[in-house]
Amino acid sequence: MHITTQVATVDRFTKEGSALQITSEPEFCPNSSCRFHDRSTAAEYQWYIRYGSFHTRCRGTIQRFRCTSCAKTCSTQTFSVHYWSHSTNNLVWLLEHLYGCSGLRQIARYAGVTHRVIQNRIRRLARGALAVMDLALDELVLTEDLAMDGFESYTRSQYHPNNITHITGSRSQFIYAAVHTLLRRKGAMTEAQRRTRSLIDSVWRPARSVRSDCTVLLGDLCSAIDSACRRMGSLRLATDKHRAYPAALASVEVLQRQLHSGRLEHHCTSSRAARTTANALFAVNYVDREIRKSMSEHVRETVRQGREVNSQMERMAIFMVVHNFLVPHRADGRACPARSRKHAQVAEVMSDSLRRQLERMVTHRQAWSHCRGGYEWIERIWKHRYENPPAVRLKQGEVQQHSVALGPGELPRYLVA
Repeated sequence: MHITTQVATVDRFTKEGSALQITSEPEFCPNSSCRFHDRSTAAEYQWYIRYGSFHTRCRGTIQRFRCTSCAKTCSTQTFSVHYWSHSTNNLVWLLEHLYGCSGLRQIARYAGVTHRVIQNRIRRLARGALAVMDLALDELVLTEDLAMDGFESYTRSQYHPNNITHITGSRSQFIYAAVHTLLRRKGAMTEAQRRTRSLIDSVWRPARSVRSDCTVLLGDLCSAIDSACRRMGSLRLATDKHRAYPAALASVEVLQRQLHSGRLEHHCTSSRAARTTANALFAVNYVDREIRKSMSEHVRETVRQGREVNSQMERMAIFMVVHNFLVPHRADGRACPARSRKHAQVAEVMSDSLRRQLERMVTHRQAWSHCRGGYEWIERIWKHRYENPPAVRLKQGEVQQHSVALGPGELPRYLVA
């Protein structure tokens, strides 16, 4: 029975993936400096010619094309999410297991592949998720109050705690943006733990602060907040009493003007207040609970912690899209959850273009040059801009040369472009 189950699981991850839709014609020129790299321009012209084909053991015969403007060649695989891979996998299956609180090696054992294969597919999924969020923010017409707070977890060890600050809709619990900040370990420690922290501090300290990263978040959303203040007359931003939030608001000129005019209200609530639906921070508290429940690396006292900041935020981006667009806003007891209203529908951000982008998330390769908004929080994740804490040899007091982290220059070009 165990063998039968294992084979069936591998079959769902591999063979069913081949049935997923893959484009049969090029959508745009992959050369970013070509005028036909723009989708709208490419759609108006017959910009390519057929340029032979080649055979692969994985997918059979692949058609090639050549741009008539810049002579760049491409194939049908250039636009597939499975580009530069030797297997066609069912990413919907992977998405379900990720949201179901499974660890990477656990998923790899189910699928019968190495954890590096799973990590690679997650990176592809993450860029599809970030493209969805970029389009959602580009089309955003804010219709609700907001709540902002930090979700505390850790990367690699509890000597490297982090603060994942996110902005969420008060009515819809739609997550609009999130940013990662590494912190020093705080709280009660034994004397041995204090010595270990001092040793790590002598080698490395976090470069960014919660204030600077909150400024990035508010700067990315300031246009939507400013427009909502003018359109609705008033908008409330609820936070706890962390001293970084007033300073971050003061750093964004547009929001500072709205605060002075009275259209934007900064509502502070104690983080010790009862976490009920009447609490102004209910939305972020609700999202924090969902993260703890659905992501294995953030479960309390987890043994499956994230080991690399950028990969951790890639998984967070996937969680955001699943939570925003696929999970019911409330559990209403229906036998078919697909009919329930989603967080995106309550936030009034769902559109036909977003539905199409959601479908393409698991089938098509995404390009950074096609992201419209240029949001910094998205770019940091997409291009692996986060700094990772080094692994320190505690006995020698020096940094280990080997690291699991991948810098921006070490990422495959098809993921960064």
